[in-house]
Amino acid sequence: MTLSLTQKDLSMLHGDFGPATQMAMKILVHMAKVSGAKELLDIVGAHIDSTVYIGDAGLEFAEKLASLGAKVSVPTTLNVSGLDEHHWKEWAVTPEWAKQAHHQMIAYQNMGTIPTWTCAPYQTEYKPKFGDQIAWGESNAIAFANSVIGARTERYPDLFDVCCAITGRAPAMGLHLTENRAGKILLRLKDIPLALQQSDDFYPVLGHYRSEE
Repeated sequence: MTLSLTQKDLSMLHGDFGPATQMAMKILVHMAKVSGAKELLDIVGAHIDSTVYIGDAGLEFAEKLASLGAKVSVPTTLNVSGLDEHHWKEWAVTPEWAKQAHHQMIAYQNMGTIPTWTCAPYQTEYKPKFGDQIAWGESNAIAFANSVIGARTERYPDLFDVCCAITGRAPAMGLHLTENRAGKILLRLKDIPLALQQSDDFYPVLGHYRSEE
């Protein structure tokens, strides 16, 4: 399947917007082809999940982009970092680990992101609106955005999320597309007390029960 790119996409791919954007677009184009997307689409926001230091690869990727002058092109929030900047010595982490984790945090902040440090970007002022096309990492946030808000995002993996944020583009695939957003199962509740339905535990338990059938 051929991937159709706009003139601006091609300009980013050819390096006209700088080496960081070119690197991000190369990754984006490759991932779009792998996913079978026919084109890319504009996004209005992103949430980066690759902020926790779990090894040198993630840190080196972030620092590489930052060193090339990467800047996000849409409002971009950050997931938790894994490091308590002010009280890390109270936890069982080594100074070297804390140093590396801090460097990863700084690398993403240097790209012009918003240091929200939260798994719940939908609780911030940067919450998307119904129908907004976004590129979010973080599993719970993805589910909330799609099902509660009605925004549109695929489940973006670490490192790919920031590529979308830099380019302002995402593959037109999956839950971004109207034809893939129709429900397949309809549950009718019968004789379930309203008070129970309003409990915070009810729907998670119902979902788990239904998935076990």
